[in-house]
Order: sequence, then C-alpha cells, then structure tokens
Amino acid sequence: MPMWMKIVWAVGLVLMILYLWPTARHLIRHGPKGSRADWQAALLPILLVVVFVVLLILSVRG
Repeated sequence: MPMWMKIVWAVGLVLMILYLWPTARHLIRHGPKGSRADWQAALLPILLVVVFVVLLILSVRG
C-alpha cells in the first residue's frame, strides 16, 4: 500500500475517533451499570467460545 494511502487511512481513523469520543464518553457516564449477574451472563458465552476455539485448534494440530 502506498504511503499516501496509509496517511489517509490514519487521518480518517483519527477523525472518526474524535467524532465518536463525546458520544462514547456520555454513554459510559450515563449508561446502566452492570450487576454481578449481568457480567456472569456475558462472560459465560465468551468463555464457551474460547474453549471451542481451543478445542478446534487442538483437533487440527492432531
């Protein structure tokens, strides 16, 4: 990829972050707070996916 294209991508990403930052900050400050049960419910599917991926990797390695 040419250097000018990398610079354009970098500038675009910085502009997008600057555009989204105030909204993200507002949502973090005024959003609902998760309880312990909410976090457990969110982490269980993530843990299952991680275990599944590890099993897939182990089965391919033989």
